[in-house]
This record gives sequence, C-alpha cells and structure tokens, in this order.
Amino acid sequence: MNKGAFDLICTKLQDCLKASDEAVRQPLDVRKKVGIAIYWMASTSEYRTVGNLFGVGESTVCKCIHEVCQTICDLLLPEYVIFPLNEDLKDVIRGIEHKWCFPNCAGAIDGCHIPIIAPREAHGDYLNRKGWYSLILQAVCDDKYIFRDTNIGWPGRVHDARVFSNSEIFQKGEESRLFPKWYKKVSLSDKDVQLPVVILGDPAYPLRSWLLKPFPNRGALSSSQRVFNSRLSSARMTIENSLGRLKGRWRCLQKRLDVGVEFSCTVIAACVVLHNICEIHNQRFDDIWHVEEPLQGDMEDDGQEDAADQPGKVTRDNVVQAFTELCCNP
Repeated sequence: MNKGAFDLICTKLQDCLKASDEAVRQPLDVRKKVGIAIYWMASTSEYRTVGNLFGVGESTVCKCIHEVCQTICDLLLPEYVIFPLNEDLKDVIRGIEHKWCFPNCAGAIDGCHIPIIAPREAHGDYLNRKGWYSLILQAVCDDKYIFRDTNIGWPGRVHDARVFSNSEIFQKGEESRLFPKWYKKVSLSDKDVQLPVVILGDPAYPLRSWLLKPFPNRGALSSSQRVFNSRLSSARMTIENSLGRLKGRWRCLQKRLDVGVEFSCTVIAACVVLHNICEIHNQRFDDIWHVEEPLQGDMEDDGQEDAADQPGKVTRDNVVQAFTELCCNP
C-alpha cells in the first residue's frame, strides 16, 4: 500500500477516529492509529512487537486494532463491497467474457477457512475437516479480483453448501432478485437460446439457472462437457486468486487470529475492505506473496441433481452447445 492509499483511508476514517477534545491524555494521531492496525493486519506480529515498533503499549495496540477495524466495517464496507448493478454489472460481464469467453457471467463464488483459536463454547463446531479451528469466509468476486459479496462467520465444520443456502445471495437468487432479466441471445444450429446472467461455483454448490457448476466427473464426460468444465474452471480461478491475494496482503489471516470469534469476523471484513481498496487503486502485489489455500472449499459432489436443478441443467446444456458450436477450445 503506497502513501496515497494510506492517506485516503486515514481521510475517510478521520472523523470517527479523532479523539474527543475532552480527552485527559494526549490522544494518538489518527494516522498512527491506522498505521498500527494496518501493520498488525499485514503481518504476523504480536501486540508486543507492534507496540515496540510504534512506541506504545500492548493495550494501546489492542485498542487501536479494535477501533480501526470496527470503523472500517462501519464506514467503508458499504462503500467498497458492493454487488454489481446496472453499468457496473455490464462491465463485469464484459470483462469476464473478454478474458475467458464465458457468456453473461457476473463473477465466481467460493469459500475459504480463516484460522482462529478454539473458542470456549461449542469449540467442536469450529473444527474443520483438516483438523484445525476456523471461520468460513464465503465470497463472490469479479474479473478484477474485487470482492462483491461476502458472508463471514460460519463455523469451520459447516459445509460450503449449507453456508451458501443460508446466505443472502442464495435467497435473492432463488427469488429472482439477484440479477436483472438480462439475457444473451445465442443462435445455435437447431434453436435460439437466451442465456441468463450467472455466477460460477465449484462442485460443492447446487446447480441453478443463475449458478453454474462443473459436470461431475465420473469418467464418462463427453468432449463438449470437458470443454465446458475447462472453461468454467478457468473463469472460476478468479475467486481462487482473489482469496490468495487477500491472504497474501493481510497475513494476519494466515495464522490463528488470537481474538474472540465475534471480533475475528470484524477483522476478516476489514481485511476484505482493505483488499478491495488496494485492488481498485492498483496497489502493487508481488506474486511471491500469493497464498495457495491449504483448505479450499468443500469440493465433494455426490453427483445427484434434484428437480430444483432442472433450470440449471438447461442453462448449462445450452452453454455447452454454445461452446461447441461458437467458441474454440480453450
């Protein structure tokens, strides 16, 4: 993060972080508060180390981190984590189609696990399938690695599909409120089809007319189905890369967050906001920072697709035919 981006954050948080004129002690400068919090989030340092670097006590570091993270969530989360609408949505669709030749796609969804210390209550619920305690971050991103929707706080033991089915984005999708009725007309050899706006998910997610996932690979895929899976995988890699860049920049998410579960959610949300600010303002990202997820979303697929998936099957089959007739192989 360069000085310009740091100054922008300080300016936006200035009014809420500024100390009252009635303070008895000399208050910390807003820039120092923000610097302490950002340094802690961008490193794996303990409070004592951060305090020594900034010349303050451990309790002051803790207070700054809580205050800044909460203020970022209150003020900047609604401004920087916005689901695409109108012209913004058109830009995302054009970007994904230009980069990966996937039609009428508005983003990709996945979940990742953020390590936490075991909570005192119901700690077994937070023990994920890899044997460590975590919170789940479900996120949707666009073609520019910007997060457009998040769901934070489900215990690590919960399956991605359950997190998704209890999220706001799922409810909006099921009620046809997620996307406008924009269709891409595709003329095929035997018919004209209208492809709806969709997002892309891995096999853990349910197939819907507005959410496409790969064909389950049980050794009997046709060549056109393999092409579809390959294209979907290429387009869906944007969410994998976004999560890797998030953890690469904000390294506190790589180790166990030594704070309570509720505040852990606040820290994760603040890191998402800061990630978006960095991506929007083209801050440098070194590829060596990129983090390969040790635990990706739950990839299991039982291969069964119920009646509710029928519109999704039709949409997916139409895209498969469009790839076969109109697009070259990736």
